[in-house]
Amino acid sequence: MSGEYSALLRRRALSMLQLADRLLNEGEYDLAALHAEYAAQLYLKSLLFRLTGEEWRGHSVRMLIGLLAYTLEERGLRALADEVMDFAKRNKRILAELEEAHTRSVYGPFQYSRDQSAALLHAARSVVELAKRIEKSVFGDRD
Repeated sequence: MSGEYSALLRRRALSMLQLADRLLNEGEYDLAALHAEYAAQLYLKSLLFRLTGEEWRGHSVRMLIGLLAYTLEERGLRALADEVMDFAKRNKRILAELEEAHTRSVYGPFQYSRDQSAALLHAARSVVELAKRIEKSVFGDRD
């Protein structure tokens, strides 16, 4: 079950990225932002589940990134934990905006522009790419 669940979350995350890209191209900027955020959190949850065997609740991308760094550190993978923390520091502002998209895209009093939505989609792709690099380093089996 553990491998299947992680793979399911990973597939959903990658599908969310594709959907976000399609929605962006269709002019549905709020929904593109929402699905970009979902993609980032689902891929992080997939990797965390694979590393720990635990399901992670919540929607905070920054918290999930912090948990990933902590988990890597606990497993003696200091260089990878540092890579994750460096990523979080370099992308602090856009990660906060990506995280806020979970609520603001649905309930917020404004609409996302194409540029804002595209920036959030780029941030989500960056999170997924980071997680893929970590996954490949730890497990050696992902592209």
